Amino acid sequence: MNKIIAAGPVIVSEGRLLVAHDGKDDFFKIPGGKPEALETLEECVHRELKEETGYKCELIGKLSTKYLKKKPQTGEEIDIELYHFSAKIIGEIKSYESFFHNNHHVHWLPVSEIKEGKYKVAPNIEFLIEKGEI
Repeated sequence: MNKIIAAGPVIVSEGRLLVAHDGKDDFFKIPGGKPEALETLEECVHRELKEETGYKCELIGKLSTKYLKKKPQTGEEIDIELYHFSAKIIGEIKSYESFFHNNHHVHWLPVSEIKEGKYKVAPNIEFLIEKGEI
């Protein structure tokens, strides 16, 4: 079984979590992805955020890592490590309205509404909320 390693920034601004929806899954995800050859996790976070949202960020610190043994969509066995970094946007957030960027629908979801279950979010977002890191 192949191990999948991915990393992404956890960005909360004015009580809203930055998430992206790429149409591959039926839930909102933290922007992020797999590191490219010789790329650090931190470099991956910066590149993926820019590719998926157009934003640049400053990393603040490392958060908990989520380990998955089954794909959330299919239940298929898998070995995934999801690394999370607390971050903040560099520059101005022009609006908290949803927008499209590189085939990603980008949203700023109110954290309070995520906690109320109003949105279907990835297991790692639920994990970070349970840990008190979002």
